[in-house]
Amino acid sequence: MTGSLLAARIFTIVLAAVTGAGVGFVLTFTHRQYVVELAGVPIPLGLIGGLAVVAALLAGMRLAFGERIAPLAAALGVIVASAILAVPGASGSILVFDDPLGYAWAVGPTVVAFVVLGWPERRRRPVEPRAPIVRRVDLG
Repeated sequence: MTGSLLAARIFTIVLAAVTGAGVGFVLTFTHRQYVVELAGVPIPLGLIGGLAVVAALLAGMRLAFGERIAPLAAALGVIVASAILAVPGASGSILVFDDPLGYAWAVGPTVVAFVVLGWPERRRRPVEPRAPIVRRVDLG
């Protein structure tokens, strides 16, 4: 690998991790918001939307880069950021409560990452070489 290619690859991995950390940071704050009751059952739209955003981020990176290293870095960023915010603070307040919604947010991005990163690559059909087209030109 040449130096500029290696530098570009490292930059991509770092940028993916920072992007994932930003997404994980913001979504940890919003995963408890927008709980709507439907027929007496609370539907956590913040959690569902947050997991959809994580899935879109990782799947988009997987499709855009065609490899697993950038989405893996983004997944680690999401998981580490949400894990850091889940740790109780000095005042005792936490952002991720000890309830089913908190457990779903603590485990959900990891499950999404395993599914997106573990999905097999699409097999490409081999391209068959075509015979060259030869045209005769009559000049006379």
